[in-house]
Amino acid sequence: MFAKIKNFIIKLSHLNHSNSLKNFLALCLGVLLDLAFAPFNCFLFAIISLSAFFLIIDKLSDLKQVFVRSFFYCFGFFVFGIYWICNSLLIDIAKYAWLIPFAITLIPALMAVYFAFIVYIYKLLIIHFSISFTYKKIIIFSLGFLIFDIVRSNLFTGFSWNLLGYIWLFNIQMAQSASLVGVYGLTLFASLISLTPCLFISHKKNSPQNWKNYFFAFILIKIFLVNYFFGYKNINQEYQNNLPQLAKLRLVQTNILQKDKWLEEEKYQNLKTHIELTKSKPLDNIDAVIWSETSIPFVIDQNNLSILQSINNAIPPQGFLLSGAIRVARDTNKYGYKVWNSAFVLEKNGIKAFYDKQHLVPFGEYVPLHQYFSFLFIDDVVDKITGGGVGFSSGEGKKLINLPKFSFNPLLCYEVIFSREIVDKDSSIPDLFVNLTNDAWFGVSSGPYQHLQMARMRAIEYARPLVRVAQTGISANINHFGEVVDKIGLNEVGVIDVEIYKNQKNSVYAKYSHLPLIIISFFLVILVLIKFPDFKRRK
Repeated sequence: MFAKIKNFIIKLSHLNHSNSLKNFLALCLGVLLDLAFAPFNCFLFAIISLSAFFLIIDKLSDLKQVFVRSFFYCFGFFVFGIYWICNSLLIDIAKYAWLIPFAITLIPALMAVYFAFIVYIYKLLIIHFSISFTYKKIIIFSLGFLIFDIVRSNLFTGFSWNLLGYIWLFNIQMAQSASLVGVYGLTLFASLISLTPCLFISHKKNSPQNWKNYFFAFILIKIFLVNYFFGYKNINQEYQNNLPQLAKLRLVQTNILQKDKWLEEEKYQNLKTHIELTKSKPLDNIDAVIWSETSIPFVIDQNNLSILQSINNAIPPQGFLLSGAIRVARDTNKYGYKVWNSAFVLEKNGIKAFYDKQHLVPFGEYVPLHQYFSFLFIDDVVDKITGGGVGFSSGEGKKLINLPKFSFNPLLCYEVIFSREIVDKDSSIPDLFVNLTNDAWFGVSSGPYQHLQMARMRAIEYARPLVRVAQTGISANINHFGEVVDKIGLNEVGVIDVEIYKNQKNSVYAKYSHLPLIIISFFLVILVLIKFPDFKRRK
């Protein structure tokens, strides 16, 4: 099996065709990498894709060609990986169809420029310092991939979708080290492991460099096995210990289509659907009912008594209802008010707490810099995709909400993809994370599966359970190992009652953030700088 993969990678990297065909090959290899992510989860494709791309770049001496090949590789990865963005533009096709070519090309192109620049710097270092050892090249390349994932997650508004580290969720045991080093650490590890075949095929037989490459490959394989048994032991050991029950929650998925969600004539029926599904089973033993993002299609405040009274029937006798809704407040801006995408905690007496979404989606929930450049545009052209005449305002920060039985952090939509933003550094780690989302925008695509995958990683990183409720799916109860315990599938109507258990141990990642990863990266840099002697047989 390994020999076949090895020969296939060698053939891919040695194809001798025109630059156009080589660029197309690089693009196809980028697409191939997507098959390592949800919903496909085939790690083998990451090995083939990254190894072949690494060998292609290794053969090039023209830095311009290095940049171009890298651009096409990353462009292919993102075009196939986030094609589902176009689905959101099809909801109002008459208004937004013209944006589809831009959406499917501009974001991938921007990400590809980041990646190509980093690979360009990598190759420049290899040439300038005459680095010939494959294991050193692999370390530098993997550190470069780590930098790429960090840069794209933080530059401008940040885009943390499909970081390389998520591919480890093909096996739940392998993903457990996220509790030590986070998803960025898994990105570094994924690159190193995926490039291991290159250590066996980069040099001629009997080359004095081989023993160093083989030894490094042995170390990587050993780390791979240790990582698996670390996860296996942790999960099995924990299941032997009975964790105390935290709460019993009811997750409600209505599967209301996005095109029907905000229709004036459908609003009351949509709210009625939520209430009827919630009451389809007795509420006596339920601590909290959870609806999805903007499930309540009306403005929620203490003055809107008729809506609050209607919703009151869906609130457990001694419990709460957590739901997404729009919050509005008066303001001195030109509109006279501000709006927020919010999560509300409702009790029988009214509103107990609310949280305003902090990390908004550019062009989806607001138009960047619109207040400064609005005179250049026609409002109908630059209107945010989610509709409405006013862009959402950003919330003030994370909020820990304390209920009688548990504390939780609400996460709205894609806030869950940002590792260090889901907790307030000045607050304790909550008992539970609650992700309210509306993935109806993505239709039947890989988008909802990828979103669920990232939510699972947050549970592992912080060693806390996470529940997510999505309007059209996938709603899920995720334990602190990132395992999906219960779920309602995509485009299904359903109600599930889930039991949440309290894990009192804080993970290494929750305590020390990126410090373990910084230490590992520093060690790898030292490994590149050290010059090991060549051991040759005496004649």
